[in-house]
Amino acid sequence: MAKDIFPLPFEIPDMHYGHESHLCVASAVGFVKNNTEDYKKYVRDPQFVCKNCGRAANSAEYLCEPEEL
Repeated sequence: MAKDIFPLPFEIPDMHYGHESHLCVASAVGFVKNNTEDYKKYVRDPQFVCKNCGRAANSAEYLCEPEEL
């Protein structure tokens, strides 16, 4: 993602592999609030929904438990 914020440059303990690249983490660290226009690139024309948090994205790789819409 933009501005070297996402994916996060560190691993989150007790989370699944790749969690630092998911939209729920981006939201938790303020990426969405501070980079709304960049965030829109990942949610525009959603093709997947996360069964865990309910967020939608245009690629499964941005979600924890993606399911095709």
